[in-house]
Amino acid sequence: MKKLILLPVLVIGMLAISLFAGNAPDKEVQKAFELRMSGKVDEAKALLENILLKDSANALAQFEKARLQHYLLTGGGEMNMDKILAPINKAVSLDPKNVTFVYYKAITSFLNAFMAMQMGTGEVKNKIAETCTHFEKVLSLKPDYYEASLYLVEIYGMLPKDMGGDSLKALAYAKKLASANAYFGAKANSVVAPEMTDQVKFWEEQLAKDEKNPEILMEIGRAYLYKDDPQNAEKYFDQAMKINPAKNILILDLARYHMMNAMQNKDLTSSELTKSKTFLEKYLKSVPEPVIPLKAYTLGLLTRTEMILGNKAESEKLMEEAKKLDPYFSRASGVPTLLLFDPPTQISHHFFSFFKPF
Repeated sequence: MKKLILLPVLVIGMLAISLFAGNAPDKEVQKAFELRMSGKVDEAKALLENILLKDSANALAQFEKARLQHYLLTGGGEMNMDKILAPINKAVSLDPKNVTFVYYKAITSFLNAFMAMQMGTGEVKNKIAETCTHFEKVLSLKPDYYEASLYLVEIYGMLPKDMGGDSLKALAYAKKLASANAYFGAKANSVVAPEMTDQVKFWEEQLAKDEKNPEILMEIGRAYLYKDDPQNAEKYFDQAMKINPAKNILILDLARYHMMNAMQNKDLTSSELTKSKTFLEKYLKSVPEPVIPLKAYTLGLLTRTEMILGNKAESEKLMEEAKKLDPYFSRASGVPTLLLFDPPTQISHHFFSFFKPF
């Protein structure tokens, strides 16, 4: 925030710059974001480096640099979390009250802890404690940032005690969420519910209170996937997409469900991958049109599908198409987090679980 300048001439000058020139550095960062979203990641990276070369204290550019590095990581880049953590830490130090920066810092801190869990390295509990501190900082800035509260419920409610889990804290955050927001409260309660809880029945009870809520319809669909009932999952996903077409990304859940089934049961490989292929192609044709990073990611999944089905030529053709769209598209099996695809100045309300495939 610019300091108040008392000299009248300077005040007028600053107003003129603000009104007629706009915030040029922020526009350049927005341009870098748009380049990345159009598949021109190298150009986006070069632009951000140029911005930061001129002004390393540009917090928005540091934030966008962290997201770009995160995106490169999903594309099979160097497994170096410092390349993500260093710029987002810098952004937060420069603008500690920017809730977008603080939220993303909490997410990347969680990613760092989660990777430590997966690799069996030490200090997981300390890294989880640090992550929780960051999410609590988000809530101190914006108490109704329900996604941050939900992460705390999952961390405390789903991790064992030796990794930082705390069932009493999970229940406390769930209770607080339930009093603030019906959907997020229900989602929190579904996390802390007894293990044998019928999640389909749980979410159908929520739907009875709010029959046109696409979020609840989505939850029922996903609950059916966990019950190995993709037909009912598709039915509820279709209802959710009818109300909110932007939910078309749920089609990828169906594609990935059949892909995972194929990997787990070799006798079903051909039939399950054929179903997966159908949903991947459906997503590519869906409206609203998928953004380029997600389109390239989907083509990448189709590439694997065709290769396993024995269609080598088609697989190679699809890989060429995917790389032409975005050479750095995500090679991960999970859908890349949509947090990476919101404009840099926008508060993101995307939530994804680190503990569940859907």
